[in-house]
Amino acid sequence: MHMLLGAITLGLVRSLLALGVWSTPPSVPRNEHPPAGARLSRMGGEELIAGGRDADEEDDFDTWHFEHAGGEVLTEASPLSGPEHHRSDSQEIRAVAQASQQCRLPATDQPKLEEGVIVFLVTRPMDLIRLEQGAPRLRYHFLRHWPYPVKIFVPSKELRRYDSDSYFDSPTIEEVHEVMTEQGGAGYTWNIETFNLTYPKVIRDDPAWKDKMNSCAKAASTSYKHMNQFFTRVMYEHPSLEMYRYYLRIDADFIFSADVAEDPFCMMAKTGRKFMWETRKEIMDVSCSDGLWEWFLQYQTTHGLIPRDPDFWKPSVARVNYVGYAGMGDLQFFRSDRVRRLANALNDDGRIYLNRWSDQTYYPLLFALFENHTKVGDVGFGWPENSWCHKCEIPPGQFDPMTGKIDVTSKRNTKVHRRSTVKGIRIYEK
Repeated sequence: MHMLLGAITLGLVRSLLALGVWSTPPSVPRNEHPPAGARLSRMGGEELIAGGRDADEEDDFDTWHFEHAGGEVLTEASPLSGPEHHRSDSQEIRAVAQASQQCRLPATDQPKLEEGVIVFLVTRPMDLIRLEQGAPRLRYHFLRHWPYPVKIFVPSKELRRYDSDSYFDSPTIEEVHEVMTEQGGAGYTWNIETFNLTYPKVIRDDPAWKDKMNSCAKAASTSYKHMNQFFTRVMYEHPSLEMYRYYLRIDADFIFSADVAEDPFCMMAKTGRKFMWETRKEIMDVSCSDGLWEWFLQYQTTHGLIPRDPDFWKPSVARVNYVGYAGMGDLQFFRSDRVRRLANALNDDGRIYLNRWSDQTYYPLLFALFENHTKVGDVGFGWPENSWCHKCEIPPGQFDPMTGKIDVTSKRNTKVHRRSTVKGIRIYEK
């Protein structure tokens, strides 16, 4: 009997490895990794600022920064030894393998859904264009199997007035509603929610705060920094998420191109995870996390906290990213008093705006402080690379969310196809 169970477990592990779950350093898109033997670099301030502004309009700043980072080599960090390359152990692999068998789509019965919700943030015109591309593919490749509700967050009217420079051209409720009605498909529930936020007091009270930004912060727009406030504090406090246990954040420019093998919400519940991710990498420019480790260390010391994850509670983790195009978390964790107190203190500090501290660098240190490493782990979603693409070129034509086919006679997406091309990024193929 023990031999049989061992053989079954080994088979499950092997099948998961074939699906992209790893016990070796995570396999991620090539454009997300530094070249072999590379070290962290710091770009010149003027080069970073000038190029970053262009990238921030229609593309993710971190991706642009990686593609263009270069210049002086810093000697303190080797990409082959950092915690971003921490390996999963055999116990974690077995736990994920067992959960995978429980979370696959049943052959006959309807799957049991967890208390999960899928979240989009739409604040830029390009977000709406990409949502038009991504929503029908989300419906076909994911939601027709697991019809979880979808929440799409847009700036409120009050927020548009409060910071008109950042949100004057943000998609409206009506525009998002039109896209979701035409492209979103049927068979699940979607809602459009509005959100508000304000500048931290240290920014509001300082008319010269923009002059105090470092080069990384100056390269990104204020709306980009607002986004980091949204994903470190605002989203978790939003009343529309109160009834849910888990969230799956998907960026509008994340595109499913094949069916998901397991329900990710089920995988979280069965493994006891509190966070999951698809890509983990090291940021290329250390100025983008200047002071973050020191802030966390001071917070831990001041409050007499005992770090729970010694593997990740170290200075180099301030340069580790759980890349934000697809990420998943336990809302009970993020809504807990201890996390909300820390998140409020972090946002009140102001360096989300002054140094461009990001949600992606916040999560690794947050969990290292409060949770054992197994609650995040080193096996992310494990979605095979051929099942999704990020910032990819979309072929012209109309995607049918009921059949999964593209009508090549339709030219609806031709303009989108031209505008959403990003040099050097994985190309979508159907």
